[in-house]
Amino acid sequence: MKKGKRTLYILQFFIIIFFLCILLASKVLTNKILVAFFLMVYAFIAKMLINRSKPISIYKKEVFKYMTMFAIIYIVMYYVLGIYVGYYTSTYKFGFKTLINYIIPLIVIIISSEIIRGEFLTEKTKLARFNTILFIVLVDLVVYVNIYNLFNLNEFLQALGYIFFASIVSNILFNYVAEEFGIVPNISYRLITTLYLYIIPVTPDVYIYFKSVCRMIYPMLVYISLKSVYEKDKLIVKKQSKTVKSLTTTGTVIFMAIIAGLISCKFTYGMLVIGSGSMTGTIDKGDAIIYRREKKIDNVSKGDIIVFKSNEKRIVHRVVKIDDINGELRLYTKGDNNVQQDPDYVKEDSLVGIVKLKISKIGMPTIWLNEFFKGIKRGK
Repeated sequence: MKKGKRTLYILQFFIIIFFLCILLASKVLTNKILVAFFLMVYAFIAKMLINRSKPISIYKKEVFKYMTMFAIIYIVMYYVLGIYVGYYTSTYKFGFKTLINYIIPLIVIIISSEIIRGEFLTEKTKLARFNTILFIVLVDLVVYVNIYNLFNLNEFLQALGYIFFASIVSNILFNYVAEEFGIVPNISYRLITTLYLYIIPVTPDVYIYFKSVCRMIYPMLVYISLKSVYEKDKLIVKKQSKTVKSLTTTGTVIFMAIIAGLISCKFTYGMLVIGSGSMTGTIDKGDAIIYRREKKIDNVSKGDIIVFKSNEKRIVHRVVKIDDINGELRLYTKGDNNVQQDPDYVKEDSLVGIVKLKISKIGMPTIWLNEFFKGIKRGK
């Protein structure tokens, strides 16, 4: 390892320690301007210490256009989806304050982190790639994780998917592009897919877990597309291996998209994890159920297991009686493991859906995490 690279690794170690302290400390310290300053200084030192040779590729300008196009398509598809799920007013209003506190710091963070990526990836080694991903994922965590309460299970899972896993997948793509075509395409892609939130006044009301999966799937698709277009003439692996790999990746993407759609509960079918024992014997604690959304009580029969809302919670119980009171249908429910019938009846506006499938024990990790976080709250 050259002396300049060794110095950068040592400096990076201290920056990582500092960033970890920020993550563990008060939210007040998690300041985008502060992170932008440290990254800008570190990027400047990296440029000074390493005499980087630029990647030689005849496709450099073409890939820049390609990445820019993919970034624009991502935003367009996201807002088209809003036609179906609706929009809400963005929490960020474009103006001087937003420009100073968010837009300019994020521009500095993105450009600086890509300069750092480019310098470290002069060595096309697994260590250099792993180190780069580790460092930039940490930067993403420091910049964005402070908006979440990590002692709340739901927000912890949101941060895990929307920031941590999405950042890992994205940086695999960015490492590949930086090695083969330079950092400029990455800068273009990242600026477009990051800054729109602070400029466009409305945001699609897309469920957070669905957005998280999209943030993981889309970079995978871009990566596969780039590899297929610009490495089609390289005999890296056998054709059969490429086909198997492509099918596996496609299957994974489809599976993740289906799971995201189910978890979002915004489409025809939804998924819930059972967190109580009221239906034990039929549906046990830790099982997951898949239900079909239903708005009309007329379509519910006695004996159906339904999902309904009660005091801001979603309950999964069986219909034991249906009454027609002055033209209003009322559903009376009971948990199969409960002695008594539920005290309240279910009206049409409380009905969510009808259970169609049970998947045993798949939700146990969620139950364990929920109990773990409840234990943390009790210990406070």
